[in-house]
Amino acid sequence: MVSHRFCEELSKKANAQDLEVTIFGEEPHPAYDRVHLTDYFKRPSPETLSLGSVVLYSKRGYTLSCGNRIVSIDRLKKRVTDSQGETYPYDKLVLATGSYPFVPPIEGNSSPGVFVYRTLADADSIIRHCRGKSSAVVLGGGLLGLEAANALKELGLNASVVEFANGLMPRQLNQDASRVLEEQIRDLGVTPLVGKAAEKIETSADGLIVSFNDGSKLLTDILIVATGVRPADRLAREADLSLGARGGIIVNDQLQTSDPSIYAIGECALHRGQIYGFVAPGFQMAEALADQLCGGQTNYEGSDLSCRLKLLGIEVSTFGDYLGEGRTLIHRSPKTYRMIVLKRDCYVGGTVVGDWDQTHQLQLAIKEARFMTPSEQAAFEKDGNLPAGDALSDWPSNAIICNCTQTTKGALSACISSGCKTVADLGQRTGAGNVCGSCRPLLAQLCGESGEEAAYRPKGRKALWIAAALALATCIAFLSLSAFPEPQSVQTRYFQLSKLWHDSLYKQISGFTMAGLSLVALLLSARKRLPTFRFANYGSWRALHGIIGSLCLLALVAHTGLDFGKNLNLWLMSCFVGLNLVGALAGLSIAMEDRFSGPWARRIRSLVTKAHILFFWPYPVLLGFHIYKAYAY
Repeated sequence: MVSHRFCEELSKKANAQDLEVTIFGEEPHPAYDRVHLTDYFKRPSPETLSLGSVVLYSKRGYTLSCGNRIVSIDRLKKRVTDSQGETYPYDKLVLATGSYPFVPPIEGNSSPGVFVYRTLADADSIIRHCRGKSSAVVLGGGLLGLEAANALKELGLNASVVEFANGLMPRQLNQDASRVLEEQIRDLGVTPLVGKAAEKIETSADGLIVSFNDGSKLLTDILIVATGVRPADRLAREADLSLGARGGIIVNDQLQTSDPSIYAIGECALHRGQIYGFVAPGFQMAEALADQLCGGQTNYEGSDLSCRLKLLGIEVSTFGDYLGEGRTLIHRSPKTYRMIVLKRDCYVGGTVVGDWDQTHQLQLAIKEARFMTPSEQAAFEKDGNLPAGDALSDWPSNAIICNCTQTTKGALSACISSGCKTVADLGQRTGAGNVCGSCRPLLAQLCGESGEEAAYRPKGRKALWIAAALALATCIAFLSLSAFPEPQSVQTRYFQLSKLWHDSLYKQISGFTMAGLSLVALLLSARKRLPTFRFANYGSWRALHGIIGSLCLLALVAHTGLDFGKNLNLWLMSCFVGLNLVGALAGLSIAMEDRFSGPWARRIRSLVTKAHILFFWPYPVLLGFHIYKAYAY
């Protein structure tokens, strides 16, 4: 399939007529659609899956040699030799040899009635053997094994699928999703057997006896081994090309092997340590290489592992970073499993088992890294559905986009209409996205920028980290130290220093300094609300806020001598120190947001920020009573 796509893409290039192209295939048929091999069991004719005839290749000026295996590569003389002993020269050689079925070293694995499931020839052998038979066992509960079970079901056999792992499709699905899939295929008449491994295959008069590692045995008419595939890299190995430790022909971003004249694409290629078992990455490689060989500059930089499949008529889809870290939202019913992975409240991955009319919408949301509001998250976990609108364009004009600045979608749309074209432009005009940055994916959607704009790192973060750490250290020191002792003599310097917390004039100076600094810190927090204070950046303002907090604590030391006092004074001191302590923690949580993300980090930041605000509310009241008491009594 990958070779065929490469030839198709090559024929579209303007200078393709200058190329003399010869294609060799080991199988007797031209390229066919191996993905839909199950359909061959309904209508066993090569035309059922054919992607192109010999005539079609000939019309493009290509020479197609089917049923002719290449057995060796002479890199020095730049020629290949086929199974008939003929040699052919090349300037560029493309290896699209795909993969071959892996058969575990089980005793009896070559017995009559044991088959692999990969080619049209395999399918023909299975069809012939199954005539008059009633039962089948498939070893392997991955994609290939479930496809084989579907083929056996089409032939009217009762099939069992045996998987060594604790769930079906273990490379794509977690155990919860696998259980839903197991129930689904059980309802369709296929029996899943997970956590079992075949140890021995014996023949008997009634068929095959399969013995498992748990001591159980199963009698069957046919056994299909579908335990995975391995890259078909024998030619490359014998030609001394560089291979991966576990197989696969190593290629660079230009899809060149260790020999610059030889390329590899598809399942035989190992790119950046990854072998792709799906056809879509192979097609992307084919397109990139066709462009490269015709003078283009397209590189292949890898593919994601997303897939959307119909197995036994059951939808199984995985998108984006579906196995990655992040917050997971799960909705499960007896016949469906839906999981969304979020990072900073943006879609990054998802898993779907069972039919769902919003699967495409989920795929698009992940591709665009859309933002998911808290209310949408709660709704998904409750009823399993995404928002009705497919895009941000469906949001009303009064919807809040930036919670920090309370900027609405209508205001942002007006800015876009007046000439704002980037996230930076919108931030400059409205302040949206310049505070915590969590709304920047939405801003990127509005103005059509790439998803890279969603990854926001406020400037001044290093300064914020230093200021927050300093504030935290000051708080800890304040709480750890005892009240300063009374001076023992008026002749000492310590006596002069103690006047700071004993002398009425000095206490008034330090007290009003602390109150003034607190007021400045409060005004700084209005930076995200008032357009007047939009100069400089958010991180630097927060750093200044933290430094002022530390200065307030130093003023408090001078004012009290670290004596918390009693009654009203004790309440005021506790409130003020608590205010600064949680403020320092809030600053640190923001400063380290690029290193620690995920649901726990987000909850910590939210918790300490709310605690900082909570400690502030009683502070002006207690301070007012304190000042009144000092002058009234």
